[in-house]
Amino acid sequence: MNNNQCDLLVDYFNGQLDDISHRKFEQHLLECEDCRKELTELRMLTENLPFASEPVDPPSDMKDRILANVFQEKQEMVETEIPEQKPAYRPESERKNRWLKPLLAASLFLSLVGNAYALLSKDNENDTVQESKVTIDKFEKTVSLQPSKNQQVNGTAMLINKDGKTELVVQADNLKNVTGSQVYQVWLLEKGKPYRAGTFVPGSEGQGAVTYGINHPGEHQWDTVAITLEPSNDSKTPKGEILLSSAL
Repeated sequence: MNNNQCDLLVDYFNGQLDDISHRKFEQHLLECEDCRKELTELRMLTENLPFASEPVDPPSDMKDRILANVFQEKQEMVETEIPEQKPAYRPESERKNRWLKPLLAASLFLSLVGNAYALLSKDNENDTVQESKVTIDKFEKTVSLQPSKNQQVNGTAMLINKDGKTELVVQADNLKNVTGSQVYQVWLLEKGKPYRAGTFVPGSEGQGAVTYGINHPGEHQWDTVAITLEPSNDSKTPKGEILLSSAL
């Protein structure tokens, strides 16, 4: 695990990374299972937030007071705990969670404070109250992709509604490395007719992912999502056999 990249998880979630750092962190997500799990938990935590807005930093003294209170409460809890016998060795994941979870909680709280501060500041600057833009990502469906016969791969697919538009997010593990111009192609099917829904190349550990904004003209009722291995990224219809699929 690259701890330096892992430290950028909250900034990536809040959209505070520049383009280069954003792309590097997305590549890191392909190789770091812990970060993918943390990111999924963060998205689930904020799924039903009543509002969200573009991040705006509140005054520095507000941040200082909040962080001071958070870590002061943590210190008081440590001082009042009854001593108990603990093993000398703790697994790496347990040691990481002891500091990561409080930090994530504090960071999320600061993010919410920043959002609230931005909305209040905007109201104070205008003579009339204006409706704030609401941006909420809604998880429409999550499915586990099932491997075809004799395949040892697995994956998940999610349909997310973002600002009234639907995005398909697909992630797969244990994929074979590609050769030449080969790519893994995601397909959305409607009554047996396939529609392209993104391509990707897995990393060295066989993990791959893609996010695709569904923009096919007309109304559609997607009934299946599938992944195939294609000879190139311009296949209009599947040429390879289906490796993973699931009904929607």
